[in-house]
Amino acid sequence: MRIEVVAFVLSGGKGERLLPLTKDRVKPAMPFGGSYRVIDFVLSNLIHSRIRKIYILTQYEPRSLEKHIFEGWTPIFGIGRYSFIRMLPPKQGSDSDWYRGTADAVNQNKSYAWENNPDIIDIFSADHIYIMDISIMNDFHIEKNADLTISALPVKRETASKKYGVLVVDKNWKLIGFEEKPENPTPMPGSKDYCLASMGNYAFNPQVLIEELVIDQHKETQRDKSKIAENPDKYSSHDFGFDVIPAMLKRGRKIYVYNFNDNYIISTDKHEKSYWRDIGDLDEFYQANMDLLKGKKEINLQNERWEIFTRASCLRSPSISGKSLIANSIISNGCVVDKSEINNSILSYRVKVLGNTSINDSFLMGYNNIGKNVRIRNAIIDTFTYIPDNTRIGFDREEDLKRKLTISKNGVVIVPRRFKF
Repeated sequence: MRIEVVAFVLSGGKGERLLPLTKDRVKPAMPFGGSYRVIDFVLSNLIHSRIRKIYILTQYEPRSLEKHIFEGWTPIFGIGRYSFIRMLPPKQGSDSDWYRGTADAVNQNKSYAWENNPDIIDIFSADHIYIMDISIMNDFHIEKNADLTISALPVKRETASKKYGVLVVDKNWKLIGFEEKPENPTPMPGSKDYCLASMGNYAFNPQVLIEELVIDQHKETQRDKSKIAENPDKYSSHDFGFDVIPAMLKRGRKIYVYNFNDNYIISTDKHEKSYWRDIGDLDEFYQANMDLLKGKKEINLQNERWEIFTRASCLRSPSISGKSLIANSIISNGCVVDKSEINNSILSYRVKVLGNTSINDSFLMGYNNIGKNVRIRNAIIDTFTYIPDNTRIGFDREEDLKRKLTISKNGVVIVPRRFKF
């Protein structure tokens, strides 16, 4: 049976815990892994899952994202009725305004989905790193005849504590409870040590979605979550996870949970299953990039059957000259490394590294010029930043703080975009 699917990709969040990296760009537009942007992962998953009608909802600092989509992704889809990718920023009008939350963003654009007469509306976040065959989740949704299906990742309970929204299910994987960042998460079926963390990916019955959005739309907007908890029938922050889904559960809607561990990607090994990273803060973003350098990688970006597509910012080959030493690193197009050492690091597009410089355990986000005799370790260097000769970063905490650089909880030094030393 042919299933018609329309996807909304949520790409408007500020990403405040990622500052200063998100000062001038939305989180899905952040460079990742050398050649990619964060949003490339969800869009590639949709394409490989044969979902070709995609709306991207934007709001905060969209310029970098818009350029990336227009130049890199629009040519893939072309302009047509049966295959397209469209940006949907907030629009000012008699019946619209700035998006007040994830549910409100979809509500203001529901007419676009409705005109395609879909069987399923997929709503996915654009700010996670993972590989997923979404069609398998949609098949599960149809099989269960669900009003809503939520994808969930089994994680250790101590990992989820106070961090993730936790889904509580019965033995048939039907949702019976939702816990908002609980201190003591409820275990998942068959395991006392693991619970089900919501991935923020949803498959909706279109008619049910429209009905729930209309109900939520008429609630009074409230940002104080304690007040919403006291009177959820009156107040809403217009968020799917906090407002809409708990209300659906209370009304007895048929909500099922899809186990991400059951997902399968062709040409992957067992140890590559179920990789998902929430890059919600600086340390998580740094670690997700460093995961790409592990000896036994949990996510395979070399799978020819499931490529991650992107917009190539530079087509020139990298150049390594002199007695340079490159070990366990990713060197992207346009990079020039001269008589230097790069170890366990990622260099994005057009990074120039001059003589006698060493870079260790770091992520350079692109268009950087690194001078001579520079020492960098355990750092993220944002784009268009020049590092002068003889500079040290990541060796002396007090020196880095004196420069007013951001240092994460785990000690990663963040050099913001166009920083002046």
